[in-house]
Amino acid sequence: MITPKRALIRWAGSKKKLIPVLKKSVPANFERYIEPFCGSISLFLELPRSKAILSDINDELINFYKVVKVSPSYISLEMAKLKSTEENYYRIRSLNPANLSKKERAVRFFFLNRHCFNGVYRTNKLGLFNVPYGSKLTSVPSAEEVMDFSRFVRGVTFECGDFEAVIERAQLNDFIYLDPPYAGRDVKDRGEYGQIKFSEIDIERLHSALVQASARGAKVLLSYADIPLIRQIFAGWHIETVSVGRSVSGFSKGRMKVNEVLIKNFVNEE
Repeated sequence: MITPKRALIRWAGSKKKLIPVLKKSVPANFERYIEPFCGSISLFLELPRSKAILSDINDELINFYKVVKVSPSYISLEMAKLKSTEENYYRIRSLNPANLSKKERAVRFFFLNRHCFNGVYRTNKLGLFNVPYGSKLTSVPSAEEVMDFSRFVRGVTFECGDFEAVIERAQLNDFIYLDPPYAGRDVKDRGEYGQIKFSEIDIERLHSALVQASARGAKVLLSYADIPLIRQIFAGWHIETVSVGRSVSGFSKGRMKVNEVLIKNFVNEE
């Protein structure tokens, strides 16, 4: 059995620390996994291999996954050529992805992700990545890890697009896991996740799409901030409160425990 050791990329808001809790909420049986806000796909990597549709509105993210799926050796070889220095980081960041091939864009994305501040993906109004160099970096995944990841996602379809489009395709025996960027009146828009992102006005649209998917027989698990609006809209669904350690800044004083909710349309059998 091929099991990647870790996700290849860092992603702000990743559910890595919540994986043990999330796994308890995964249905015992399903045929296809669907994740419309796929990010670092941490949960998917912890489950048995299955057919899957992994989607996100972030084109750079999806392009990276598509390339690493079919050309893992290229990614590793090109990454090995790049020096992990601050000077090199800003040189690579200055490159316009519009002028690069898909493979070159994937390497640029991977290098910036592994060397930027806190794994944040943020762009300016022109859509250009503008996150500064990070001071506390973890090791870049090895060639073996990249290859294992590529093998694990061989049966995955990666798609770039709006969450509603992929949810509309969910059918009986599909399992949809969703972890949208948390939106609310107290959340400032600083360009995180790119210029097109999930916002508070999308919550109603998300709910409508999930109600329809549920009626078609899909099983749904949604992670979200514990805010009154989400509880109000999903009243009648199964809601569980969980406490999560979250870093809201780059400093230790910005780390705190916050409540989140897990919302399901099914009950796990004991």
